[in-house]
Amino acid sequence: MVSAFILTSAVAALFTMGSALSVTDFLQLIFPSDSSASMLKGASNPLMRLLDKVYVVLAAQGTTKALVLYALLLLVLYGMKNLFSYLSAVEFSNVKTSVLRSLRNLLHRSATNQDFASWSSQRQGQWLSAMSNDVVEYEANVLDSLRMIVSSSLTMIIYVIMLLYLDWKLTLLVVFVMLVGTLLLSASRRLKRRSRQLQALNGELLSTTQETIDSLKEIKAATAIEYVNHRQREQNSLFTKRRISLYRQIYAASPLSDFVGNTIVVVILIIGAYRVLGDAATLSASLFVSYIMIYVLLLTPIKDFSNAIAQLKKGRGVEDRLHEMTSAAKGQESTPGGGVENKEVIDSITFKDVCFGYGENDVISHLDLELPMHCHIAVIGESGSGKSTFGRLLSGLMEPRSGAILINGHTSSAMERASLIAYIPQEPMLFNDSIEENIRFGREWISQDDIAEAVRVAQVSSIVDNLPNGLQSYIGDGGCLLSGGERQRVSIARALAGKPEVVVMDEATAALDAATESQFTLSLRQMLLNHTVVIIAHRASTIASCDKIFDVKSHLLKTIV
Repeated sequence: MVSAFILTSAVAALFTMGSALSVTDFLQLIFPSDSSASMLKGASNPLMRLLDKVYVVLAAQGTTKALVLYALLLLVLYGMKNLFSYLSAVEFSNVKTSVLRSLRNLLHRSATNQDFASWSSQRQGQWLSAMSNDVVEYEANVLDSLRMIVSSSLTMIIYVIMLLYLDWKLTLLVVFVMLVGTLLLSASRRLKRRSRQLQALNGELLSTTQETIDSLKEIKAATAIEYVNHRQREQNSLFTKRRISLYRQIYAASPLSDFVGNTIVVVILIIGAYRVLGDAATLSASLFVSYIMIYVLLLTPIKDFSNAIAQLKKGRGVEDRLHEMTSAAKGQESTPGGGVENKEVIDSITFKDVCFGYGENDVISHLDLELPMHCHIAVIGESGSGKSTFGRLLSGLMEPRSGAILINGHTSSAMERASLIAYIPQEPMLFNDSIEENIRFGREWISQDDIAEAVRVAQVSSIVDNLPNGLQSYIGDGGCLLSGGERQRVSIARALAGKPEVVVMDEATAALDAATESQFTLSLRQMLLNHTVVIIAHRASTIASCDKIFDVKSHLLKTIV
C-alpha cells in the first residue's frame, strides 16, 4: 500500500508537470515564428527538440484543428493527473485506516493490561482522551502530515529536476527558497512540548467532566453545582488559551512561506528576462513561460511541506503521549487462560515476604503466610489495614512490590493467579448485555448447566423469574435496570459459573439483605464444600460462617472455635 501510494503520487506530479510544459506548444501555435520551430537555433536540449517535434505535428494540422487537438491533449493530461491523485489518496486512506485500527486496538489492549495499582492511581479520563481526542489528533497531525510530506517531497523533487534541466543557474534560487523557508519555520520547534501539555490538559478536562456525570447525585446533594461548574470553566479556559497559542504558531508557517515564495517569483522574472533576451539567451520565451509555470506549481508543495512539518511537530507530542500510555502495560500482556477452562489443581498458596503499597509506605509489609486450603477463610482488619489489597494480590489484580506469591510451590504471575482464582468485588460491574452473557462473560466453555447452578447458588433465580425474557433479558448500562443487590448476585454468579477452586469475595455480600446473605452463604458452602473461599467482610454473621480467620494487620491466622 505504501509503495502504491508513492508511485501514484509521483505519476500524478509528472502529469501535472506535463500540462505545464505543453504551454510551450500552445504559445507557438498562437504566436508562430518564421521558423517551423521557435526554439533557439542550434539548441541541443533534448526537451526542446521534443517539444519542437510536437509543435510541428500540431502545426501541420492547421491552426484551428491544432488548437482543438491541443485542448484534447490538455484534457487528457489533467484527467490522468486527477486519476492518479485519486488513486494516491485511496492508497493512503488504506494505510491510514490500518494504522488507526492498530492504534485503537493497542490502546484498548494496553488499558486492559494495566496493573490494577497503576490503574487506580490514574485518572480514567486520560485514557478516554487518548482513545478519542488523541487518536483524532494523531490522524490529523501525524498521519495526514506524513502523507503531505511524502507527496510534496516527491513533487518537489520532480519539479526541481525539471527546472535544473531547463536552467540550473536559475533553479539555484528555488533551492535557496526551500532552505530559507526551513530556517524561518525552525521557530516551531517548541510545538512538540506544547502539544503534549495541551493533550494533558484535555485529559484533565475530560476527567472532570466524567467525574461530574458519574457523581451528579452527590453534587446535587451537597449543593456543589456552582463549585463544579467553576472548576470546569477554569480548566476549559486554560485549555482554550493554550490551544489558541498553539494554533497561532502553526498558522504562521503558511503566510511566511507564501511571502518568501512570491518574492522569489519576482526575482525569477527579473533575472529570467536577461536569460531570454539578448545575445546570451539560453531559453526561448515560450519555454521560459513553462519554467515560470512549473515554479509557480512548485510553490504549492513547498507550502504544503512547510505546513506539514509544523503540524508533524505538533503531532509528535501526541505521538509521545500515546507511546507512554501504550508502553506502560508492557510485560503485563494477558494470556488466554481466562477464556478457557483451566483444570490445574491448587494444592497450596504461599505468601513469601510479600510487600505492597500504593505510595512510599507499604500497606502490606513482609507478609509470610501459608494459606490453608479447602476451607472458608475470613479476612478481617481495620479500615485501611490492607484487607482488599490482600484479596487483590491473591486474585492477581496486582503484583507484589517485593516478595513472591507461590502456587503449588512455584512463583506465580498476576495473570496466572487471575486465570486460576475467581474475584468478586464489592462494587459489581455489569455490561449492557443479557444476564446470561454477563454470567458467561466470554468463557465459551461454560455450559448451560454451569450457568444454571451458578444462578441457583447466587440466588439469581428470583431475578430471572421476574424478567420477561429470563436469562436473555438485557439489563442496561452497568446493570442499571437491576437493584444494587441484584447486580451483586449476578456478579457472584459470574465468578461461580467457572467452578473455580479458589474464590476471593471482597465484601461481596455487603449489598445483600440479611436473609439473602444467609441463604447465599449456605448455598455457597454446599457448592464449594471442598474449595478454598477467602471472604473479606465486616459482618459478624459472615465471619461466623468461616472455618478460619486471618487478621491482616497482625498477620495472625487462627482457627475459629
